[in-house]
Amino acid sequence: FVEVEVPYSSSSSMEKDDDSISAESLSLHTLASIRSLIINADTSGSVISSVFNFLTGLLSRDDPAILHHVLKLLSDLFVWRKELATQIFDSVLSNLLRLQNFAADASHGRFAVESLALLASLSETNPSIATALSKIDGEGFASICLGAPISSRLWLLRNAERFDVPSSVLLTLFLGFTKDPYPYIRKVALDGLIHTCKAGDFDHAHAVQGCYTRAVELLGDAEDSVRASAARAVSMWGKALVKSKVETKRRECTDAVFLQLCSIVRDMSVDVRVEVFKAFGIIGTASESIILQTLSKKVLGAGKGKKPQSHHSNEPADVSAAAGVFIHGFEDEFYEVREAAVDTFHSLSVNSIEFPDEAVYLLMDMLYDDYTVVRLKALEALHHIADLGNLKIQETYLPAFLDAIVDSSENIRLTARNILKLAKLPDLKLVNKCVDGVLKSLEMYPQDEPAILSALFHFGQNHTKFLVSMVKRFCEKLETATGNKSEFNSRQVSASLMLIISAPLSDKQSITSIPPLAFSYSLAMLGKFSCGLDDMMDQDTLLAYLSHCAILSASSGTEFNKGDIFFHAYRHSNEDLSGNPVLLRSKDIPAESKHMGSKAEVENRNQALKSVNHIVLKIKAAWLLSQSGCSKEAFRALRACKQELQTANSLISNGALEFMCQYVHVIELLAQVWPHFEYSRHTSTCKSVELELLMEEVEIKLMEIRCRITGLSTEVSLEMELVIFGCLLRLYKFENCCRLSCKKKLASTVSQLELHHEQQCTKPSDFLTETKKSLQEIGSNGNINCCRLLDLIKKYNCFSPEQFTLSGDLQCISAELEVPGNGPYSPISFVAGLPVAIPCEIMLLNVPRDTRLWLRIFRSDETCQFVYLDQNLYSGDEREKRFMFSAVTYMTPRALVFTLRVSIGMECLFEDICDRERRYGPKYPVAYLSKEREVHISSVSRT
Repeated sequence: FVEVEVPYSSSSSMEKDDDSISAESLSLHTLASIRSLIINADTSGSVISSVFNFLTGLLSRDDPAILHHVLKLLSDLFVWRKELATQIFDSVLSNLLRLQNFAADASHGRFAVESLALLASLSETNPSIATALSKIDGEGFASICLGAPISSRLWLLRNAERFDVPSSVLLTLFLGFTKDPYPYIRKVALDGLIHTCKAGDFDHAHAVQGCYTRAVELLGDAEDSVRASAARAVSMWGKALVKSKVETKRRECTDAVFLQLCSIVRDMSVDVRVEVFKAFGIIGTASESIILQTLSKKVLGAGKGKKPQSHHSNEPADVSAAAGVFIHGFEDEFYEVREAAVDTFHSLSVNSIEFPDEAVYLLMDMLYDDYTVVRLKALEALHHIADLGNLKIQETYLPAFLDAIVDSSENIRLTARNILKLAKLPDLKLVNKCVDGVLKSLEMYPQDEPAILSALFHFGQNHTKFLVSMVKRFCEKLETATGNKSEFNSRQVSASLMLIISAPLSDKQSITSIPPLAFSYSLAMLGKFSCGLDDMMDQDTLLAYLSHCAILSASSGTEFNKGDIFFHAYRHSNEDLSGNPVLLRSKDIPAESKHMGSKAEVENRNQALKSVNHIVLKIKAAWLLSQSGCSKEAFRALRACKQELQTANSLISNGALEFMCQYVHVIELLAQVWPHFEYSRHTSTCKSVELELLMEEVEIKLMEIRCRITGLSTEVSLEMELVIFGCLLRLYKFENCCRLSCKKKLASTVSQLELHHEQQCTKPSDFLTETKKSLQEIGSNGNINCCRLLDLIKKYNCFSPEQFTLSGDLQCISAELEVPGNGPYSPISFVAGLPVAIPCEIMLLNVPRDTRLWLRIFRSDETCQFVYLDQNLYSGDEREKRFMFSAVTYMTPRALVFTLRVSIGMECLFEDICDRERRYGPKYPVAYLSKEREVHISSVSRT
């Protein structure tokens, strides 16, 4: 069986018999046998090498019938034997370059195209050999295109971008083939021109003009597919033509392109009409008079006599071509055309002032369309117009909008509710009709309740001037709900409550019109309401809002001054969540590298920003609740902050996490301190001691924040304002004995913070300005008046979002201390009255080289000893430092067994308190970096 044995013969014998092989001798059976060897994984490498040499030898033959099969087998060989990719590529490419002179022949042209297809596949799967494809230059590619048969030419034009062909050559080829006698070639050539226009930046005005003119000519082609592609080409090259004009000529050129497309909007082909309306969206704009003319079949007075110069002929464009264009589109019998016409409203409404007002009635009519996709597009266009603030819903159009709210399609109901959030109705009658429609939708689709509650909340904020009427309408329903449990839990009541409680966020004075009963019922429905408002605030924030509103409503508005900060915070909470740059990268990172992050990194950063902002907002609510006397709610919100911080540890840096945890702890302590300032200035001894302990803990935590957190930027002002706030609290509440040192610390901190603002070029807060002014008024020896102190304390606002940058430079200084081998059953031996060495294994994290560290050794009888850690032990630049240290203590009592507690601390050198009389140990306050470790010591037993 000779034909099957050919592949098994040696490479030399194959090369020897190449000249004797003809198309007839290579039967299909033989080719199948060769292919079976290629795809068989058990075929040896020597046989595969022989097959490869045999096939590449056949490439030199000019028999087209053989070459077609050889290329197919080489393609299979590449698929199954990746290691031969480079050799196959080189063989096919060299043979193609040899045959370029014969490309004018149809058979050789087909072989050249098949070779190009194989080379393109090889280069795309092996980027290392892709550069070699550049040997086929633009001239060679053009000659292959011109010599290829129709089917092969079609493939070349569709795949031209896969080859490294200059844009100028492609432009010339595509432009020339737009005059091909075959319609499919003309269509593909037009599509190629569109792709070239998108990919390239053509500065040559004549080339752009030529492409645009040719596309306009093909708008009259006999083939529907060619005209559809021509409409796309007119829009793309028309936009490029407008860009190539001088500024004063661009508007006239845009109008001419727009009118050129209007001339074929009544084409008999559905595909052409669809592409024309899509092309309007690509152009995006035109003169106001032309756009208005598209909405009227009658030629308007503004358009009469105006004829922009056509840019493909010397004749002026006819403005009347735009008459009723969109009316024809909306009334088209095919839904694809109606969908495209409605979709175009998005882009045209952006740059037009009057157009949206004129278009609303047409879009409202489209809400009655039989096809869901058309109705959805109409609502999306209306939402786009509403988002620009141009939507005015009149009574005539309201029924169509209300029908959309109760539509059977979930997407349509969702989009209609989004429009409702932005709508502003002119009178109470329309408001009541709209609310009734929403309540009807709630009864029909109870699964939409959270989204409906959210829509009503936004709707209520936009219509606070009708609040009194809405309250009167629903008060009777709320009162009857008191004794009726089923009525109280009804969806109607919850929707009514949501509408009412939304008003104070936009107008706090309206709270006096709302009965306290409404806020009480709303607190009972907290879980349901928080689900609906999860895009605005979480449950704890909503609790804070409702609690505060209930207090203000019950107090007849006497506490509005206290509530101003609260309403301001929540009114701008969404702006803070969307626009405040909370998490910043290191300043050392170049600007261009910030754009190199992956999509996942950007999403993580956005998630971290949102998470931290929610926590900051919750801290605001907790502080305001504590000021209003709602201590339980405040502590509950702060506990929730701590829990959220633990879940956010994977999103923010360790330094930022530690800073936020310490900050929440400080606010929690201040919330415990605040009730002491709500009553008489003089308190009982017991409460005075409790207040002193709380204030000392606040000062310790603030000192730890300043010592242990490095890389603070705007957070420095946050921490120092808290120090100033603590000093004011002490001056107000405590006796004269501590006033001098406290006042000295206050003045020093104010000066430091003022210097910080000058260095950072930032504006001081009102709190700092007022405090400085008070210090200047009293001088160095005077005392601040108690009323003035209380005013300053209540003016303090420690929750400015701009102070929470939490940059990537934030790092937490910490330490770990271990006493290896020590425990209750393996104590360190000692002799009473003699020193004993404690072996310590120490790990320091982020500790600067100039830090003064001390080892604190503490005994149960309050005896304390400090041992200095030499800076040479941790002088390296590495972030984590480990070393052993033997601490010698002289505190060995006459006892058999005793325990010491050991910890590591750092001196806070910035503190004003300095004990210079102390001979040993730190002279400044110490912030501790590690947990205390117990050291068990036992007396040496006598034998």
